Amino acid sequence: YGKVYKARDRATGQLVALKKTRLEMDEEGIPPTALREISLLRLLSNSIYVVRLLSVEHVDKNGKPLLYLVFEYLDTDLKKFIDLHRRGPNPGPLPPKVIQSFLYQLCKGVAHFHGHGVLHRDLKPQNLLVDKQKGILKIADLGLGRAFTIPLKSYTHEIVTLWYRAPEVLLGSTHYSTGVDIWSVGCIFA
Repeated sequence: YGKVYKARDRATGQLVALKKTRLEMDEEGIPPTALREISLLRLLSNSIYVVRLLSVEHVDKNGKPLLYLVFEYLDTDLKKFIDLHRRGPNPGPLPPKVIQSFLYQLCKGVAHFHGHGVLHRDLKPQNLLVDKQKGILKIADLGLGRAFTIPLKSYTHEIVTLWYRAPEVLLGSTHYSTGVDIWSVGCIFA
């Protein structure tokens, strides 16, 4: 729902990622998806496995209201990281140690989500950010994230990029739980 830009914090000199959302004039305030993402990030971004939300800024630019989510900056996403490795100077698959480390970090992040009663619902390589130098992987983009409760509520089945969608969701189920994220993890690392 927004564009992401690389920027530098003027006060600290730190690189940050800015996710810009234009607030349409006909809408009543901040879009619910943005509010949900912000509240989930505030709940979850204390984990080293989740991209850290640094601040939320509301700006009025030329009479158009904008909302900026300011995140810690990571070099790339997992898809680009894999593509770079496949097409780089020494093309080939990722080393098993890197795969193992990334899978471990992703599982810890997903466990953090689920432990706080949150489904990500859109896990895919493009939503997994990577710090190439440190070998760190973090979960990002909680735009489709949802808190879940027991008993399970009914949710939309139009979630997750098709290739990473769990069978129950593909078959139209509106009652699903943490398994949708676990299925996506398996698809990512298959």
